Amino acid sequence: MFIVQTQIFISQVPTTAFPNRNNEFSLQFSVEIEANDSWADFTNECKITLPKNYTYISTTGNPVKADNTASNIGGFSVNVPLFLRGDEVTVIVGYRYKRKGVDFVDTATIFSGYISKVSSKKPFVLECEDNMWKLKQLPAPNKLFKAADYNLEDMLAEMLTGTPYTVNMIAQTDIGDFRTLNESVMDVLARLRKDYHIEAYFRGNELRAGYLVVYMDPGNNYNFVFQENIIEDELEYIRRDDVVLSAVGYSVNTIAAGGITKDGHAKTKQVRYEVLVTLQNRVFTSKITPPGQKADYPPNQTGQRRTFYYADVTNTADLVSRVQSNLTKYYYTGFKGKFTTFGIPYVRQGDNVSLYDAVLPERNGQYKVKSVEYKMTIDSGLRQTIELDFQIKVLPNYTKAQINGFIKGGFPA
Repeated sequence: MFIVQTQIFISQVPTTAFPNRNNEFSLQFSVEIEANDSWADFTNECKITLPKNYTYISTTGNPVKADNTASNIGGFSVNVPLFLRGDEVTVIVGYRYKRKGVDFVDTATIFSGYISKVSSKKPFVLECEDNMWKLKQLPAPNKLFKAADYNLEDMLAEMLTGTPYTVNMIAQTDIGDFRTLNESVMDVLARLRKDYHIEAYFRGNELRAGYLVVYMDPGNNYNFVFQENIIEDELEYIRRDDVVLSAVGYSVNTIAAGGITKDGHAKTKQVRYEVLVTLQNRVFTSKITPPGQKADYPPNQTGQRRTFYYADVTNTADLVSRVQSNLTKYYYTGFKGKFTTFGIPYVRQGDNVSLYDAVLPERNGQYKVKSVEYKMTIDSGLRQTIELDFQIKVLPNYTKAQINGFIKGGFPA
């Protein structure tokens, strides 16, 4: 029998009004936990529903009853708040089970961050966000980041100076001159997504931004079998010849404009290169927008359209080639969508999942994970809903007997 294990660590953070708030709690029980892990959402979030009629035990062993006149859940009375916006939160979930008479505990940290909101209802809810919550409070300097001196990674690293956070520097992303004014660092990231389609997310205390870092991790590999550890699915098996893919690709480059500015710098201007590439029936077509002109593309009515930003493209021929390369990744015969499984094996965005079907083995394939939603409830136990991004490779057409053997003895590498 698999018994769900949950452990929620909460560390109080002192405030000006309550400078002695420094208790730490280890909660072994909750009504419901919901969390997510995705590179496409900026902020990983977690919602923890807790009973109010409950006695919490601090890590020093002191009991604190939430439902009495001396307690204060979220700062709604003059008493020292039990849980408050800004408190640190870590959520660990998994299972305890026996195998061949031996006890095992298999758990993973599904969330680490801060309380962003506390409800006063009964039961009460702690809404939490990861390190992006801190970046919402962190002001960006009012500054013009010149392309000659800064790329995206250098700019973000300067903004995070003095914080516990670092920036992944594997890529060198040119975004041209970039001015910030009266913004938080999170506002800057939101503008980068809107203007350049640059994604950003945290992995631990490391901020990762840009197209390249989304898939920089090789990821762990996990196996799932229909009619076994796939509980339900919203997957659709699509043949690539039935798919119409298109993408707008663009690059903004800073070039010399001739002349000198008042402060003695060479004048520059930005040039935007943009194309629309379509892939249908294994054939690419493209439409090029000349620099300086407004794009005029047909509406997307028959397929999937994406947007790709490239930092260092200086001509439309190269731009078309890069967009074609990226579109090919999404042009395959296989699954698209989501499926739900149990709490183990624990999967994160960026991992790889192999899907096996003993009834229709020709559908076997390995996929990159785009996002995962975690949910624990008293009634349903622990579940993961895994969203596929694209197919990595087709897997062999194993027979039902072979797949059953893999379940017992291990899948091939």
